[in-house]
Amino acid sequence: MGRRSRDESILEMLMEILEFIFRNAPPWSSIPVAVVGFCVIFFTWAAAVPKFPVLQIFGLVFATTFAALCLIAGWKGAEFRRRQQTFLRTEIDLTWVNGLSWQGFERQLAEVYRQQGYVVEETGGGGADGGIDLKLFKDGRVTVVQCKHWKTWKVNVKPIRELYGVMMAEKADAAIFITSHEYTSDALKFVGDKPMELIDQRGFLDLVRCFQKELGHHYGVEVPVTTGQPPAKPDPQNCPLCQSPMKLRTARKGKSAGSQFWGCSRFPACHGTRDYLP
Repeated sequence: MGRRSRDESILEMLMEILEFIFRNAPPWSSIPVAVVGFCVIFFTWAAAVPKFPVLQIFGLVFATTFAALCLIAGWKGAEFRRRQQTFLRTEIDLTWVNGLSWQGFERQLAEVYRQQGYVVEETGGGGADGGIDLKLFKDGRVTVVQCKHWKTWKVNVKPIRELYGVMMAEKADAAIFITSHEYTSDALKFVGDKPMELIDQRGFLDLVRCFQKELGHHYGVEVPVTTGQPPAKPDPQNCPLCQSPMKLRTARKGKSAGSQFWGCSRFPACHGTRDYLP
């Protein structure tokens, strides 16, 4: 992709701001905002150049552009809410994962990490970005993420090694590789004590289910209980986040105090957990 022009960057930035507003405000409010914005921009510009009718055309263009962006952002905000409502009614299982497109896979992960407090840059990997699909920014740290929506092929060590090279070249603090399938043993061994996390199919399901539950709490909606095709029974030997060995622990606080669970042996560096299934 070529370098964007200054005007394109400003318009895209304005669109992002408006879209964010109408994701959170009622999307229909984009209509009065567009009308008011058009009037304010057009009449303010006209009052500023009353003796130059030709220049007033620019005011009309600016006002029309702003109104159009408002209406488009309102429509996108409505579509975003519709997708969220559909997502809240969806049973998150392997059938759902396999039905995702690779773009949907990446988009879903971007939403998951935004909910976790990250600023997410969607780079659209596979091109000149060196295979990075997402960049995560939080607390002064940068994490690069690569996503592979593979349904049958296990991820071997080659793309993991390449992501590590990209992480070093970008001077990022950490890297995360996420697949909708599994990893080969050589891929798991390569990570070792490197600042990298490998998230497999089960880990991805855990992330999305947690995201769905939190989103349901926000909207006051009860999410469906997974009853369809479940993932394989968790192997306590592998952490869902970093694939390190896990230890049987006992919760000391909160509602689950006294209950047992599998916790990552790298805690507190890694907070991966699995339910204890006796």
